[in-house]
Amino acid sequence: MKNPYPRIMLVDDDELNLEVLVECLKDEPYELVQAHNGEEALAFLRKEGQDFHAMVLDRMMPGMNGLDLLGYLKADERLRWLPVVMQTAAGSPKEIGDGIEAGVFFYLVKPFDRQLLLRIVNAAVEEGSKWRRIFRNLNQQSQIIELLQHGRFHVRTMEEAYDLAFLLGRACPNSEKVVFGLNELLANGVEHGNLGIGFDEKTALQKSGGWEEEIQHRARLPEYIHKVVDVLFERCVDSIQVTITDQGSGFDWRKYEQINPDRILESHGRGIAMAKALSFSRVEYRGKGNQVVCVIKTDSMIDKEESGMTAEIPMAAHQSDRA
Repeated sequence: MKNPYPRIMLVDDDELNLEVLVECLKDEPYELVQAHNGEEALAFLRKEGQDFHAMVLDRMMPGMNGLDLLGYLKADERLRWLPVVMQTAAGSPKEIGDGIEAGVFFYLVKPFDRQLLLRIVNAAVEEGSKWRRIFRNLNQQSQIIELLQHGRFHVRTMEEAYDLAFLLGRACPNSEKVVFGLNELLANGVEHGNLGIGFDEKTALQKSGGWEEEIQHRARLPEYIHKVVDVLFERCVDSIQVTITDQGSGFDWRKYEQINPDRILESHGRGIAMAKALSFSRVEYRGKGNQVVCVIKTDSMIDKEESGMTAEIPMAAHQSDRA
């Protein structure tokens, strides 16, 4: 019988470190698989990689180190989605920056306490579960949505944001990556834009376990109940453009376009950077930050790039309804 719990791979060449990880995680609803070096982990992944929800990976190991293993993951279409928590004693800003550039979105610097480990691992498992849901649901979607040329949509709740991300992502090439990015940005529009939950407030709510309850509570309040996130889908000659506009007061998006080493130990705040890195050809915020334009290259543009005939992706003719 298949294990109903999320499956996590723990990779470390130090037996004591593995024992510490297992001790910290053993009471959580996870199935833990141990690998004692990068080569053993890669063998596991090549055989059973799609069964894992997340990986906790040591950076400094003899032979194949953590960054080497990460390179193999990112080069494999079947494995590149797997969220990796890199745990290491190499905690300088440059070393963390190297990990971020290699594709690490979750970081733990040794020594770490158990609560921090649980929070980060849980965030990574949620990310992995999200990817698995995307793959599963996309396989069940009708292909008729690929005929969509132009459409306007309004979403109000996190559930509606998730459903619309699937619908529009199905109309795009590399659907699973686009769905992931659209879900992140649409959820931001609902949660941070319309409902006004800021970064620090979300951090506190997640620590107290009240984040989901607060979202549901605010969505029922008179000042929020009529707010919607406006979504415009436009298929252009060589690209698809999705414009997402919320009714919030805006924010400084520049702080979130890249993973900031100062926030790397937080369990959230990665959505914009991950969407920009993994999902879209271009992401452009406008005005006060309550509108974001996402551009996805279509097959014709990809073919031109491969033949050396690229040009800058044209933005669809669209004027913002709001500054």
